[in-house]
Amino acid sequence: MSTLLILLPDAPPAATGTQDYEFWFSPDAQAPARAGGRGERAPLDAMPKADRVMALLSDAAVSWHTVRLPLALRGPKLRSALSGVLEESLLEDPERLHLALMDVDKGLPGLAEDVDHPETRLEDGENPPRWVAAVARDTLKAHLQAIQNAGLLLEAVFPVSWPDGRLGGHVDQGPDGQPRLRAWSPPGIATFPMTSAGVRTWLGDTWWTQAKVSATPPVSAEAERLLGRPVEVLNDTERAWAALGAPINLLQFELTPRQRGWQRVYRAWQVMQGPEWRPFRWGVIALVAVQIIGVNAMAFQQRRALDNRRAEQEQLLRQAFPQIRTVRDAPAQMQREVDLARARAGQIGPGDLEDLLGAVARAMPAGQPPLQGLRFENNRLLLTGLPAPVREQVRDRLFQNPALRVSDEGDTLQLSLRPTTR
Repeated sequence: MSTLLILLPDAPPAATGTQDYEFWFSPDAQAPARAGGRGERAPLDAMPKADRVMALLSDAAVSWHTVRLPLALRGPKLRSALSGVLEESLLEDPERLHLALMDVDKGLPGLAEDVDHPETRLEDGENPPRWVAAVARDTLKAHLQAIQNAGLLLEAVFPVSWPDGRLGGHVDQGPDGQPRLRAWSPPGIATFPMTSAGVRTWLGDTWWTQAKVSATPPVSAEAERLLGRPVEVLNDTERAWAALGAPINLLQFELTPRQRGWQRVYRAWQVMQGPEWRPFRWGVIALVAVQIIGVNAMAFQQRRALDNRRAEQEQLLRQAFPQIRTVRDAPAQMQREVDLARARAGQIGPGDLEDLLGAVARAMPAGQPPLQGLRFENNRLLLTGLPAPVREQVRDRLFQNPALRVSDEGDTLQLSLRPTTR
């Protein structure tokens, strides 16, 4: 699945709309291998089309803060609560900043407790502290609008680095050419000149000796010399691709993408094409295959059972009535032959007048005079002239016989035999 990753500059986009952006493109969702480890540069409308488009914000564009809020807060109430809690700690008006909350359900705790930092310890019933990212709203919205104008459907915006409750950092080359350290620990995250005399004092010996630190190739040797231990070397491409695992998407609150139905379906389909969804895809294919095989096997068994039943009926018909040469509908032909044989023998059959009269006699109240209105036609018995109370009583009793079909039309009571289900 092709992926386009765009690094957003710290400054707003140029008014002319021809500004170049650094980007990385991968046709298979794997980190592209480029000489020097840097991305390509091009205007937004000249970038390659991709299934997934995501953006990155540099360390300088994002500041991090901690808050304690009830987990039940959602939507506009949560945004208002964030502004109120962070108002004293932000250098700018909260309304000029875009705030995004790290979700505690993303696999990382909002802010891990650490025994070396008492401020991270929780009292009973206390809300856990959570990380909040603050970004210049106007600048971010300007870049998002430029991306939209270029016809790109942006899926997410990730920070290049983020606090994860552990000791860590990254060293890159600052504007002055000197190594610059982005360090994070449970209490917070900040950027320092690596050569500053007070940086080790501020971070503490525990961070200086145990933190997991990475560095870009130009300053990796200097970082190892200052730290006195090896560091992980990450070029810009590797670090940008690692940012896809960030536990926070900055497109929250008013910047949440409002997609139409087909866009949601398309986005979900594209996400499921990723390698992490391969077991799920194979599972769905296997489930569908098993269902298809099972349905066909059941249908085959049902056809076999019906064929066997039909063959048994035809065999029984030929044995009982050898004179029948052609079998079209064995149950109907057998019923017809039985009715003819009963009629020749003068026996009463279901639906005959005698059978229906017997049912009426059993339902008739005692002491009633003989029936005056009686007619039998087409296997139906019609009774007329019954007093209304007697007719209702007879009708209610006949209704209790499941073999009879009874209808009451005016002063006429109609009675017939229900057809038997074959």
